[in-house]
Amino acid sequence: MKTAFIILSLVFGLQVQEPNGAKSACEERVQQVLKSLEPDNSLRRVLEQGQRGDCVRKPWMNKMQQFGIRQASFLIEYSWKKERVSFEIKNTSYLKHYYSNYDAGRIKDRKLLREIRESGLEHELREAILARAQSSVSAKRGKDQVARDVFEANLLDDEALPVLDVIF
Repeated sequence: MKTAFIILSLVFGLQVQEPNGAKSACEERVQQVLKSLEPDNSLRRVLEQGQRGDCVRKPWMNKMQQFGIRQASFLIEYSWKKERVSFEIKNTSYLKHYYSNYDAGRIKDRKLLREIRESGLEHELREAILARAQSSVSAKRGKDQVARDVFEANLLDDEALPVLDVIF
């Protein structure tokens, strides 16, 4: 478990340096987001510590914003079989706020959830999160690494913001 945490944390936590023009625009958005976050919000804490996103716009971010989704959260199970790891999404939640109380900010409107699925956004987000999870795995399973476990991975609607994932 400790090895999985380290591997996933290192890869998911990587930050890429952006060009200067993108940096200033991204920094402006970070400052706007900071103003909107509650004092105890985990995203606020890491932004105040200087962490930033990669400032690389992904095509699905615009669609997330169109639907009012700030964060897509995925509960992902991974399992090792011999030298291969597989991932399966167990649950998906769409949130109106960044890293807020999941029940209060979770989108529950069935019509809106159906529109998200029918638009193709859900499929795009699932592919993006599974690709990121797959790219984070080392080639071999460590001796102390569990064979099966779950973690929470997130996608955000703004490339200026760092993604915070949780390993259980």
